[in-house]
Order: sequence, then structure tokens, then C-alpha cells
Amino acid sequence: MGTQPSKIALLVSSLISLSALSAQAADVDVNSTAIDEAITVTGSRFDTTADQQLTVINTIEREEIVRLNPKSVADVLETLPGVSVSRNGGAGQATSISVRGSNSNHVLVLVDGVKVGSATLGTVSFNTLSPENIERIEVLKGPRASVWGSDAIGGVIQIFTRQLEGGEWFAGAEYGSNDYIRGSFGAGVNHGNGSTTIAVNHEQSEGYDVYNGAEVENDDDGYKRNALSLKGSQQINSNWQAIWNGQYDKGNTQYDDIYASGSADESDYENYLWNLAGQYHNDKFTSKLALSQSRDYNENFRGDDASVATAEFETKRDQVNWSNQYLAADDLTLTGGIDWSNESVRGDYAQDQRDIFGVYALVQKQWSKLLAEVAVRYDDVENIDSEVSYNASLAYEFNEHWRLAAATGTAFKAPTFNDLYWPDSGNPDLISETAESYELTLHFNSQDLRAYISVFQNSIDNLIAWAPTGEKDDYGWDIWKPANINKAEINGVELSANYQLLGLEHQLSYTYLDAENKHTSEQLVGRSENEFNYLLSYTWQQFDLLANYHYQGKRYAGDEQFLDAYHKLDLSIGYQLDDAWSLRLKANNLFDEEIISDQNYFSPGRELFFSVSYQAF
Repeated sequence: MGTQPSKIALLVSSLISLSALSAQAADVDVNSTAIDEAITVTGSRFDTTADQQLTVINTIEREEIVRLNPKSVADVLETLPGVSVSRNGGAGQATSISVRGSNSNHVLVLVDGVKVGSATLGTVSFNTLSPENIERIEVLKGPRASVWGSDAIGGVIQIFTRQLEGGEWFAGAEYGSNDYIRGSFGAGVNHGNGSTTIAVNHEQSEGYDVYNGAEVENDDDGYKRNALSLKGSQQINSNWQAIWNGQYDKGNTQYDDIYASGSADESDYENYLWNLAGQYHNDKFTSKLALSQSRDYNENFRGDDASVATAEFETKRDQVNWSNQYLAADDLTLTGGIDWSNESVRGDYAQDQRDIFGVYALVQKQWSKLLAEVAVRYDDVENIDSEVSYNASLAYEFNEHWRLAAATGTAFKAPTFNDLYWPDSGNPDLISETAESYELTLHFNSQDLRAYISVFQNSIDNLIAWAPTGEKDDYGWDIWKPANINKAEINGVELSANYQLLGLEHQLSYTYLDAENKHTSEQLVGRSENEFNYLLSYTWQQFDLLANYHYQGKRYAGDEQFLDAYHKLDLSIGYQLDDAWSLRLKANNLFDEEIISDQNYFSPGRELFFSVSYQAF
């Protein structure tokens, strides 16, 4: 961390330079369009404007997703500052997401407000989600257990599915490298004072050989992905509204048995969620009661050998959420609610279900140029110690352009069923992993530039890792089980700038990380010290162009080994034939860079895709 002050000084000077550049541009062109400030809900569960946010939240809207033309949700998330992606191959392969250097299971993932993911592994299968059915993504940085409960140590990722007005519809088709095929359709239907959107998507690819090991299967590893989403609402009267949404994902993924042991090399998945909610709203008070269920199911088997035993893993999560917000005054907002969920898993576990209860409260108060927020939450996880989490934030607005925000908070991650109860290997005495975080963020906002620089520290205690118990089995081998033995400290700097210059739109992000395992004094596996992303977009008449450059620095792979740094350039070109029809050509990894993401897994080389779409909006 000896070079961090100079890095921070460099980034601050860059931010100031950009602000000056923006001011000059504004003087020249007073008619230029200001950058939109999206309304987000992930910070407090209710609509929040940018000037009310006291934590960093990045958003990606549908228009940008279309231009990116991603083949996975990870392709979208990788463009954001502080978000790092590790893949076991291409779009259909296992993928993990790290936010600000945290573990992949330290990120809470929601789809339309419903928690998703496996309670056995503790992670989310991002490769099963179709980007074609996504309307918007919000990524909240830093701990937010004070609002959402377990898992939100590194951040929260919330995915919102497509939403159309009645009479609007779309259809699309795409073909590309590795025999990639996609077909999609969606439509909105009016019903009185409400509407419902239904969207379907099918994708498949023959794939390529994802593992570069000499003794491993030499075959293509393809995938199939089907997705159905349903989203709607009905205004009952001026105060009451009914809301519903659902998501269904089914598919198959082929992968390599890297140990050449004749074990599973293929998996089927079938995941779903549904959510029913009623909301009351008046000028001062909003109350929402939601009932939901999510399921994460995966079956592993060997595609060419029926004698290989099938392994099935399933999580079901029933959830009840009651959220309330009261505008006590123009400068005082009170938020609070109660959450209950039941997690159940399939398998030979000593305990196969548990109840989780949480209650939270959040207060936001404005004094002239000063904005303060305090949130606190109590969680009781069955058979595990209870946890109290908090966030405290303070922001000062110097003028209409500059704002400085400071925040601190705690968070926790409850042990998974595998950690606690895996047959002969679980440890029921485990406690939750806990974290404490500090953050200082300088924001700048003008007509043509929106930027921030954030300095953060996250200390994570009681990390669960395999450790010898001091006992031996019948063969004299040491018995290992999960234990709360590790500790990590993550220090970092995050920079983001969205600006308009010379008729071009620029999105620049950079993250510096110093992530250390305090137990071993080694760098955390899979983290890059430097990561950079630059999006350049341009629109001219019927054409639009988007270039996405990504740099991933070298990453520690364990055993004093490092994965090489790499550069990746993607290019997307669109042409609008008329108001409804459009064409798009996408090139991934344009310069055919060899990218080793994890061990000997490597990403695809250069890929080309061509799509045609129709939108009746």
C-alpha cells in the first residue's frame, strides 16, 4: 500500500481535470444534453434519486445492454468499476463475480427484489441468467446488510426484468461464432389500469473446448439456455396497487472433467422465482407486503456414460418482506420493515432447512447542505448466532457540482448448508463471517460529466476455510473441516467518469485493489491490483458504434503462481433500418487475445455475431 497515496493524488487530479474539461465544453455548447441520473431502489428498497444516495450505486439501462449485445450477465457487470469477473470458459460456463475484492459469495443477488442463489454453495449461477430478458441492473458497492441481511458484504446486485407498456412488443434473432443461435420475443398487454409484460428467450451454442489441459477431454463444451419472465402491475385505486413478477430459467451446460476421472461433465439446471405484492401509497406513506419463492436446482451427470452417478442439488427459499417508508417532513425520511425466509435444501444433511428473521430501520435527515443516514438491522439465523448490522453515512454538498460522502458499516455472511452439514465434512459450530467497512467518496456532477472517486477499506473476519481438526480417519489421514480461521483486509480506490466530449460518449472506470489474506500474508486469489474499462459510444444518423476496452491485471492464483494480465476489445455496430427494424454486428475479443481466466480455463478467441430485431414501441 506504499504507492496508494500517489495513486489517489493522480486520480483526484484526473477528476479535477475532467471537471474543468466539462466546464469548458458547457461554455461552448449550452444546448448539449445532460447525462441522465437514474432513480435506484437497491439502497433503501424505495425509489431514490442520485442526490439522496449515500453509497455508490452503478446502473446499466436497457439501451446500453442492447449496444453491448452481451452473451452473459457477466459481460455487462464487467464494464463497471469495482466489479471483477472470473470465468471457467465462455458465456455458458461457471462464472463468479467479485465486488471490490470480496468473495463471490459475499455479493447478494436479487432479481426483481427476490433473493436468488444456492444455499448449499452460497453462490449464484450467473451463467443461467439471460441478458436478453433484463431491463436494468443496479450494483450497490460496499456492505448493505443493514437493509438486506446476510451476504451483502461486498455489495448488492439487483437485476430487473423487461417491462413494456401495453401494445409494445419486440422480436429478435441472432447467429454467430461456435454455432450460436438466439431467438427472443416479448410483449406488453394492458388490462384496465395495469399492464403485464411477458418475455421469452432461447440461446444455444456448440461451444469450444474450454480447458487447456493435455489429459482432459478434447471436445466442445456447449450450452442451451431458455428463459421466461413475467412482470406486471394493476392500479386498484389511487392508493392501492397489486404487483407480480416471475422468472423461469432452464438449460444445459457441458464442461470438462479436469481430473480426467470419468466423473460428471454436464449439468442441467431449472431455476424459478415468483413474487406477489400489494402496495399502499399516499403523499406521506408507502407500505409494501411481498410474498415470494425462489428455487435453484442443478443436476450433474456424465453425458456419455449413464453409469456415472447423478448428483442433484436444490435450494428452495420462501420469503415474506414487509417494507415501509414514511416522509415525516421534507427533510426527514423514515424507512423500516420485517423480513422472514425459510431456506430448504435437498440432500443427506443433518439439517436441511432453517428460518431467517430480520427487522431493519433506516433514517435519512437533511440539514441544508448536509445529508445524514443511519440504518440498523437485527438478523436471527436458525442454529447460528444472531447478528446486528449497521450503516452510518454523512454527505456534504459544497455546491451544485461537488459532494463529499463518508460511510461506515458492518455486514455478515451466514455459513452455507455445505459448510455446516455436509455429510462427514460439515462443521455445525461455525459462526457467520463478519465485515467492517469504511469509505470516502468525492462526487462531481455537471451538465456533461458525472464522476466519482472512492477510497475504501473492508476488513473481513471469521472467514471460513478448510482446516485440520487434529483428528485422523481410519486410514491415518488428517481430517479436515470448515473453520472460521481466515481474515482478509481489502483496501482500494475506485474511479468512474461518464462524460460527453467532441460528440462522443465516454465511460471510464478504474479500480486499484490491495487484497490480503491476513492469515497467510498472501494476496487473495483471483484479485487484480489494477483493472480498467473504457466504453466509447457514438451515434450518427442511423448508425451507432460502441467500443468496449477491458484491461485485467495479473492475478494471484495460489502456490506463488500468477495469471497473466490481458487486454480485450469488443466492438458493436448497429444500424437502424427504420423506426422498428435494426441490425447489429458484434465482435468479441477483436484482437483474438488469449485469456486465461481461472487455472487452465480459457475464454473464447475472436467471436462474431449478427442480429436483427424489431421493436414496436
